[in-house]
Amino acid sequence: MDELYNGKAFIRFVLCISMCTFLIVPILSGCEATDGGLPELKHGYYGVEYTGITDKGAAFLACGTGGRLDRIFEDSTLENIPLPVGDKDLISLLIGEGVTLVGGVSGALAYSLDGNVFKTSKGAGNEHILGLAEHKEKYYACTYSGKILSSADGVSWKTDKRLTNKPLIAIVSNDTNLMTITNDTDIFKSEDGVNWTSQNYNKIYEGLAEELSYINMVNFSNYVYTMGHSLENPDAPSVMYTIDSGETWMSTVSQRLNDLNPDEFYPLTVYSLSVFGEELLGVCNGGRVLAFTDCPSCNRISETSNADLRCIAVSDSKVLVAGDGFEFAMLAAEDLQGF
Repeated sequence: MDELYNGKAFIRFVLCISMCTFLIVPILSGCEATDGGLPELKHGYYGVEYTGITDKGAAFLACGTGGRLDRIFEDSTLENIPLPVGDKDLISLLIGEGVTLVGGVSGALAYSLDGNVFKTSKGAGNEHILGLAEHKEKYYACTYSGKILSSADGVSWKTDKRLTNKPLIAIVSNDTNLMTITNDTDIFKSEDGVNWTSQNYNKIYEGLAEELSYINMVNFSNYVYTMGHSLENPDAPSVMYTIDSGETWMSTVSQRLNDLNPDEFYPLTVYSLSVFGEELLGVCNGGRVLAFTDCPSCNRISETSNADLRCIAVSDSKVLVAGDGFEFAMLAAEDLQGF
């Protein structure tokens, strides 16, 4: 905790120069709540992952509502993959070492050893699986009920512990730690998946930064991004990132979008992001794709669809974006130039 406080002055400086950040919203945001408290998902895709090169070029898996899992190829053809989950909505997808996992509501959790034939995982009960991660040769799931589930093989799962009574909305892993978060900026961290520490961003940086509401978390290499929005102005997006497992948080800055003030594009909701080349790409409401560069005044936004785009995955040469209504688009490097 002391190290976190030592970073306060630096964080205050970084935040003061930030004019705008991009926003990533979780798969449950903006949907109507059911009687059980879990929001109802809109019809469409909610997770995509790149799986490798096939005789039809790059291939991706995409999961979504109604128990749907599709393999989408570089030529934009697709094939449906049967799953033993009925019509339960699917939220999370993980391509692990030797096993592919897909999870969702009401205990929907399935595994495949070859990426083609899926079987039911055991031990998830009726938990709503909101996130999946692989860490130090084990698999972990975070749940709507605030629990962490773990598995040595992706086949049999057990409940490790309940970290909180609040929903754990995302879980990620880097070289050293597992991290999972709640909407109101609780951050839980563990090196071994057994012993966890916790802190709250809003409390630590009270008076030094705007209060936030977290809505998602992703990671690339050892960069972990916590995304959310300002409580005072929800239309103003915000994202923080750390490269030291949460000891210091910095903001991603976007001063201009298409040579305009960023607020010209508000309300802006970025549902997911990925790295393609040297750019950070975000998929957004209104079918928009954002490209963030090293130049904060050179960031670009483009409309590619009428449907909200909720997930993104990349190969060496292709970018798959997908979302509501099971719409998707396969983009190449040249499609992303000159947004």
